[in-house]
Amino acid sequence: MLSLALISLQVAAETEFKIITLQHRFASDILPTISPMVGVDGTATGIDNQLILRAQPERMREIEAIVEKLDAAKVNRRITVSNSLQQNTQSDRTEANGTVSIGNTTISNNRRVQRNGGRIEIERNTSSTRQSGNQFINVLDGERAFISNGQIVPFTQEWVSITRRYIQIDRITDWREVTTGFAVRPRTIGNQVELEITPRIVRFNQSGFIDFEELTTVVRVGIGEWVNIGGTMQNKDEVSRQILGSQSASNTQNSGLYIKVD
Repeated sequence: MLSLALISLQVAAETEFKIITLQHRFASDILPTISPMVGVDGTATGIDNQLILRAQPERMREIEAIVEKLDAAKVNRRITVSNSLQQNTQSDRTEANGTVSIGNTTISNNRRVQRNGGRIEIERNTSSTRQSGNQFINVLDGERAFISNGQIVPFTQEWVSITRRYIQIDRITDWREVTTGFAVRPRTIGNQVELEITPRIVRFNQSGFIDFEELTTVVRVGIGEWVNIGGTMQNKDEVSRQILGSQSASNTQNSGLYIKVD
């Protein structure tokens, strides 16, 4: 027992104890990196912006060097978002009028059409609208910001009341915001920015419930350089294609989205 106590005192004497006050970061930001460095006979904890460390002198010097590099002020990044929306709508209408007589029976859906005559009307309406705008987001380097590209849709709730004499159906229509867009996270590496982009799509399914999907990709751009998220993301996954563009037989909608990080 005495020998074990002497060994414990010797190990404790060989370790250093320090409290390091961080200037720009919280202890929780630094601890995941330095905790494995203290060794089996060391400890690393933290409170607010203070690190509480115990480690051998050589390890302590290495930890202090790493902490000095990590305890750097976060850069406030300004993200400029430029978006455009072009929507083309086309509607077709076909109408047929005529009168047919068989013996003494006449069938007609238009009084103005002569006997055994007919008329077909075809109408096509086409419209095109274009919108564009810029918005600015300020975010700390390494933190996330959300770029909304959502819409407000009608959401109908229905109640059925059954009594002995009648059935009553009550409907209430409310407008719900379906938030769709991109979460971006810039991280500075030298004179470039690594941009983590997570497209998120939230939509109502056929049952009236909300579906949620997301994927993530990473692109590297120069500071002050525009990046075409629309072109980059549409070619990567179905989620981004649904956010940025949709097409049907009568309606085509294309969205362009550009981002610049300063």
